[in-house]
Amino acid sequence: MKDRSALDYIRVFVGKANVVGVPLSQLPLPTGFPVHLLHVRRYDMDLVPSPDLALEFGDRVGVLMPADRKEDIRRHFGDTVKATAEFSYVSLGLGMVLGVLLGLIPIPIPGVGTVTLGIAGGPLIVALIVGKLRRTGPLLWVMPLPANIVLRNFGLAMFLAAVGINAGQPFVRTISETGLTMLFIGAAVLLTTVIIVLLVGYYLLKIPYDDLVGVASGATGNPAILVYSTRMAPTERPDIGYAMIFPSMTIVKVIAVQIVGLLVATGAG
Repeated sequence: MKDRSALDYIRVFVGKANVVGVPLSQLPLPTGFPVHLLHVRRYDMDLVPSPDLALEFGDRVGVLMPADRKEDIRRHFGDTVKATAEFSYVSLGLGMVLGVLLGLIPIPIPGVGTVTLGIAGGPLIVALIVGKLRRTGPLLWVMPLPANIVLRNFGLAMFLAAVGINAGQPFVRTISETGLTMLFIGAAVLLTTVIIVLLVGYYLLKIPYDDLVGVASGATGNPAILVYSTRMAPTERPDIGYAMIFPSMTIVKVIAVQIVGLLVATGAG
């Protein structure tokens, strides 16, 4: 530990795209001298290197190598924290185009008609697929966590602002025309969904509370509810529960609305 004349240990930031999203078993390493990855720290987590572990932007990698090769290791991994705030606009744009094209594909349902995933379900499915792939040749599909959080919070603010501006006048008009009926119906539907998820998940399935509030938020499909859930249970678990449930619930709702509309139109006809 004291004599580092032959071997030395340093930690470097992962800042180059060519080492991100690649399993450690296939990770390109400098040649000509021995290199061993001993430790990976990802934000607040310590990870043990394994053959299937893929590096991400901002990871701190502990490397054992000859003492005179520090600069080679730093150049190889990039060793810059600036990359944690960057992402590929090409991958983002290509993923959105593929998602929109997928959403336009008609899906025939026997006895009902034809439905589509639309601009909500199509990009969502494509995001799940490319997120699993993580990398396709030179295209990197993953996004650094800091950039992800910034975009998510900014998107949530824009979403709430757009909903408030666009729904203000219709909301007042609906209340003035139908009274509080529609408001009570909406509250009843939301409370029924949340109460069933919470009661069944907590008492029957024994799901931990912080996981369960994330699942309930995903069942409602409203990101504003997730923000409140993370304050009720200040851990990372609500985000994970939300991410597990939200995609499937969104796809089910997109298809279910169209099926109900087709059934109503058929019955009215």
